Amino acid sequence: MKFRLLMIAGIAALTATSASAQGWNVSILGGPSFYPALSINGTHNGVDSGFNVGGRLGYDVGDDYGFPGLTLAVDTFYNQGHFQGTSSDFSSLSFMGNALYHFNFEQTPFGVYGGAGIGAVRTAVDAPAASGSGTVLGWQLIGGVDYTLMSNTSLFAEYRYLNAHNANAGTFANVGNTSNNLSFGVKLAL
Repeated sequence: MKFRLLMIAGIAALTATSASAQGWNVSILGGPSFYPALSINGTHNGVDSGFNVGGRLGYDVGDDYGFPGLTLAVDTFYNQGHFQGTSSDFSSLSFMGNALYHFNFEQTPFGVYGGAGIGAVRTAVDAPAASGSGTVLGWQLIGGVDYTLMSNTSLFAEYRYLNAHNANAGTFANVGNTSNNLSFGVKLAL
């Protein structure tokens, strides 16, 4: 039943015809994640490529407030990888507040955007003998391109650099958390 209601709401959102340059929007996204050698307990460990998934709720401030192109947003973002040569997994869950600025190209459906965010990042290490997680302050940089399908629907591809260091995850001390994330998604005006 819940799935049917979600499907109906999604179809209604995709087929709606009214949208403006100001107002609420929601985005879902996902794709591959790439990690440098992450520090854990003072040593650097390689991490295999992983995946990411997330969602964003934004408000396009618009011309009425004197900030055309500005979006204030909150997002949640999850990524996961596997430490090379071990049976241990690494994951990260962030909750961020963001300021994004969007540039539209006149007479085309294409746009570019960029911005930054700050918030809480939970870092987790899951190993066979021990597991743990810790939450620290983190930040991110975001840049992307989008393509407007309809007045209220656009597709996008974005790059996200996520950084949160020195988390203590149970027996794992000073866990580094840096990732390069490529995500693809859809943005719907509400």
